[in-house]
Parts: sequence; structure tokens; C-alpha cells
Amino acid sequence: LKPSYTDNMMNEGMKMIRKFNIFAAKTYKTEQNADVAVTKAGFSDLRYFIMKSEDNRYFPVFVGQEAVQRGVHFHYNIVG
Repeated sequence: LKPSYTDNMMNEGMKMIRKFNIFAAKTYKTEQNADVAVTKAGFSDLRYFIMKSEDNRYFPVFVGQEAVQRGVHFHYNIVG
């Protein structure tokens, strides 16, 4: 059986899925607009990268525990 990447559950061999699909709730027309939104939200001092959605819109993804502690997850995606 192939693992299901959409639900990020364990596969038949009980190995953790290593691929995650990231879907943004909020996207921006340009990368610059995404950066401006991060700055306005007060998170520009945290580590983040910009991803591009399938419909060519941009969204920030933050990195690390500090982003979790600052409550970024209420606004944007966070990874490890």
C-alpha cells in the first residue's frame, strides 16, 4: 500500500510519513505583499520562507519553536 500523504497518518509498515503538504489559509498576490503582511503582523524577526501555491499566489511558512511560542500558528503555517 502507498502511504496517504493527505492525512499524514502512519502507513502499513508503521513508518512515519516524511512528506507534508502545506496548504495556506491566506495567500498574497506577490511575494512582496506576503513580506509586508509578515511585518505588519509583527513577525518579521522570526525565521520564515515564502512558498508559492498552485494558483501562483504566495504565503509565508515560519520555522521553529519560537514561532509557536509567539502564536504565529493562529495566523500562518509553522514547520519544525
